[in-house]
Amino acid sequence: MGADGALAARLQAQKPPFQMPWRHFELVHMGFQGGTAYWRIALPAPNGPPSIPANLSPQTVPAVFPSQVLRIENFLSPAVNRALYAYALNQERSFVPTQNSAGDDDYRRSHYLPSFPEYGEMMKKQVAAAVPTVLQRLEMPAWSVDYIEIQLTAHNDGNYYKIHNDNGSPDAASRELTYVYYFHREPKPFAGGELRVYDSRIENGFYVAADSFQTIEPQNNAIVFFLSRYLHEVLPVRCPSQGFADSRFTLNGWIRKTN
Repeated sequence: MGADGALAARLQAQKPPFQMPWRHFELVHMGFQGGTAYWRIALPAPNGPPSIPANLSPQTVPAVFPSQVLRIENFLSPAVNRALYAYALNQERSFVPTQNSAGDDDYRRSHYLPSFPEYGEMMKKQVAAAVPTVLQRLEMPAWSVDYIEIQLTAHNDGNYYKIHNDNGSPDAASRELTYVYYFHREPKPFAGGELRVYDSRIENGFYVAADSFQTIEPQNNAIVFFLSRYLHEVLPVRCPSQGFADSRFTLNGWIRKTN
């Protein structure tokens, strides 16, 4: 029996709703109709739904939990920002296509640089130094950094990253904050490529994306921070020249919290 047949047999043997993990989400099988399986997709709520303060009744719990996003402009010195851009251009031949945990080529389209020690360690130190301020401005309790992950990515014409979160798998569970530092040529030679961060609501014990969201425009030498559990996406980039030098570049990664 093939993989599809095995899955179908497994579903037929279950009484809906049947739930199983997939990617960063939970798939809830709601049943069959005319031989077609119908699913609901959701993001597991870590440690259960948010607690309700004693002075609030369940009816007063907000229907939507707004996502908190912090943007800091001029994060690096102008000289370092320019040198980083020049470095990325010199490494053009070393960039390779990005991948995702499920091996779905249509879920994410971009390129990344596998190794960049000249700037990776520098950036991680800058991010670590900013964490206390970031936590304070996001109104989060203080915690200790375990370690920081980093990528150098390039998005060119037609590139994107569909909706996802950054800590939905067991190996990523300790990711607490996501950061994205933008750098590119000026004036900006591309359009699109915005970061869209969705607000959250709770449905049947799961965090799911609300209809509302924030859209963050890429801005040279600016960095954004937000909770890694937030659902977010990179909207398609429009780069008429399709030249590598005109890409939307980022140093992005995740800050892991000490257990």
